[in-house]
Amino acid sequence: MTPPARIAAAIELLSNIKSGFDPADVIISEYFRRRRYAGSGDRRKIREIVYVVLRNLGILKYWLIESGGDQDDPRLWLIISILLEEPENLGSYFIGGRFGPAAISAIEKELIEHLESRINSQKAPDARWALLNCPKWILEYFDRAFRDSCDIELMALNAKAPVDLRVNSLKTTREKLQSYLRGEGHDFSLTSLSPIGLRSMNWSPLLDTKAFKDGLFEVQDESSQILASVVGAQPGERIVDLCAGAGGKTLALAMMMKNEGEIIAADAFDYRLRRSRSRIERAGVSIISEFSVESSILAETIDPVDRVLIDAPCSGSGVWRRNPEVRWQLTPEKLCKYKETQKQLFHDGSRLVRSGGWLVYATCSLFLEENEEQVDSFLKTHKNFRLVSANEVLGNNENLSSCINNCGYLRMSPAQNKTDGVFAAIFEKF
Repeated sequence: MTPPARIAAAIELLSNIKSGFDPADVIISEYFRRRRYAGSGDRRKIREIVYVVLRNLGILKYWLIESGGDQDDPRLWLIISILLEEPENLGSYFIGGRFGPAAISAIEKELIEHLESRINSQKAPDARWALLNCPKWILEYFDRAFRDSCDIELMALNAKAPVDLRVNSLKTTREKLQSYLRGEGHDFSLTSLSPIGLRSMNWSPLLDTKAFKDGLFEVQDESSQILASVVGAQPGERIVDLCAGAGGKTLALAMMMKNEGEIIAADAFDYRLRRSRSRIERAGVSIISEFSVESSILAETIDPVDRVLIDAPCSGSGVWRRNPEVRWQLTPEKLCKYKETQKQLFHDGSRLVRSGGWLVYATCSLFLEENEEQVDSFLKTHKNFRLVSANEVLGNNENLSSCINNCGYLRMSPAQNKTDGVFAAIFEKF
């Protein structure tokens, strides 16, 4: 593909991401799945262009607001991005033609001239929200959660995320998988926190590897691997994954159970569960039963189980490295709805646990409102549950000591642990 064709593809992808419901990485993967003609080099470059825009969107929006441009126009995002990074190439990228983006219009030229003058005089935005790539209204949630380290956390959330793999221990070891992948041209190191993880800082088309097709690994952040381990799943148990989605943590639990017992993977939306079916088959797992059902109905339908994992829908503020677009899609109204859903799932999950069993509440959020405050609210209304420290599951592993706070919650973040942000609290029913 020519450089203009790559720019045109990036604009199309940014438009799809802006208007879509799926995360950016899913939209990008699906986009290229339908365009097999794009080589690996083109895919990598287009992906880089898209993520450069998304990781600098606060600055791009700031300059567009200051110049009177449309801050929600993906084409303008890319024009300003190129203007800031490689202004000498702007004219050669926007040349029109069959495969390139339309030539710069007269209105856009006027905008560019105004911006060039403004950027040359001001150099950088003077707004904290723009520099930290965070919507202004969200800053107060990070200030509350991290106080003195808020800006450090936000800068870490804007960095490039590594590629983490969870090894399928039902089929191989991570040392063997590391060797297999190296033989296919992919170098991975052992993760420092998860005993079943591999990490690379470079993106590559891993889904085309024989190791992936043979079910030897799943792409999963190291924090999610640790989160699955705090459930403490044992072979032979009955477990409910109440918000199973595409099945990443469900499969991790099945692996911990050595494919012995029963996992009920439940989700209110069947299309999410459908995504897990090929993964389950590829992994060689046979203990998962899927139910597309509301949590309240499930609580009235099945007998109490040994453990329940609630990986609750949330703001996604802990995974902004991987899905940088999410910060701009979140609204105060959406956050309120997430909190209501979390409270309901907490209640329904508590009904599914047997006496002596465990309930694990988790999010990929860094906000107190979705984590500690939800835990406090739950304990006030459910007196038959007690908190269990994550130390009881993870043991005295020095590498994981920074992942567990004074209350015994699992709390991880990019700045502190070099992982995605996650939270988990464990409860025992009595």
